[in-house]
Amino acid sequence: MSQDQPFADPSSLGLWGFALTTIVLSLHNAGLISTAGLTLAYAFFWGGAAQVFAGWMDFKRGNMLGGTAFSTYGLFWIGLAMAFVLGSWDPSVFSMSGAELGAWFVLWGVLTLVYTVGAYMAKARVLTSVLALLTLTFWVLGAAFFSGSVTITRAGGWIGFITGLDALYLGAALLINWVARRQALPT
Repeated sequence: MSQDQPFADPSSLGLWGFALTTIVLSLHNAGLISTAGLTLAYAFFWGGAAQVFAGWMDFKRGNMLGGTAFSTYGLFWIGLAMAFVLGSWDPSVFSMSGAELGAWFVLWGVLTLVYTVGAYMAKARVLTSVLALLTLTFWVLGAAFFSGSVTITRAGGWIGFITGLDALYLGAALLINWVARRQALPT
């Protein structure tokens, strides 16, 4: 770490916050597990807060792509978890329609496509694949919410699961490469 950089690269923290939360929720969407309070708690603090922290550290380091993306997805997880908590607390006051969820997920896919283009332009191969898969995940889940199709939801769950594994790998590669002080794993 140089004297000009007050923080080490926070990317592994942010990627793992995203990866693990995405994997567990995707296993639920794929129909393999049920979810409850633990997943919501982790959506707030691991998927949410860890990514927001990583994003702000990346901003401090001068990394606009990382700062914006980590902060964006951290706030996505916090917002999604809050929506589910409020909906379970009093569904008569706070409810979500399939069309509303579908619209949000399609828009998240559009935003993620912008990040995908940025990662591609930065020649960040694995990050480009994570973001391309996430774009597809959002659009497939958006279609699932619009249609109410369990089959499409399951497909979105499997794509999200692969997305999470890809992000888990990238976080590991960045950390291992940093510790090894060389590119031991491709990124």
